[in-house]
Amino acid sequence: YLRSVREAVVSTQSTGKCSTLSNELPMDKGVKVQFRSPVTLVYSAHSGPVYDTHFSPKHRNLFLTASTDATIRLYNALQPKPFQVLEPVAGYIFAVRWSTARPLVFAATTSNGALLVYDLKKSRVSPVLHLATNTHRSPAYTLAFNGRRGDLLCTGDAKGTVKVWKLSEGLVSVLPGEEKLLSRIAASSYD
Repeated sequence: YLRSVREAVVSTQSTGKCSTLSNELPMDKGVKVQFRSPVTLVYSAHSGPVYDTHFSPKHRNLFLTASTDATIRLYNALQPKPFQVLEPVAGYIFAVRWSTARPLVFAATTSNGALLVYDLKKSRVSPVLHLATNTHRSPAYTLAFNGRRGDLLCTGDAKGTVKVWKLSEGLVSVLPGEEKLLSRIAASSYD
């Protein structure tokens, strides 16, 4: 009940009837319900706008961020600072996504049309695959891994072009001990 009431009250904020400056939300008939802040932790800021974030489907606390400061950051949700900052020198980073197939693989798209695929088992700093999504170096704004077929990845660019890419077996087949390595990487963020 409280969740639905809060959603109803929050949705009326655009009409100017409610304020987000208080933890108390006014209710009809003078009843006040106190809510805790929905923000659990504020993370270190990028030096440019953040265009994308994505939680790992294989580890509950790991997430990626993509920014116009040309970095990809890896965070443990329990820590305010990133434990890894990647600077691929490929322009602004517009999208990031963890692989649906392999725990240590993720991809990013850039302002110069690059598709970057990282495999943290092979390298913690460099992409293992760097592809041009188009011939005109138009920004690639979006990407998604197929949830049922982990070997398929699609990208979309500023010219309206959508491409589906088939990844090699090495980027799709889960290797022994990979999930444990992901947990160790997440734990190392505490150091």
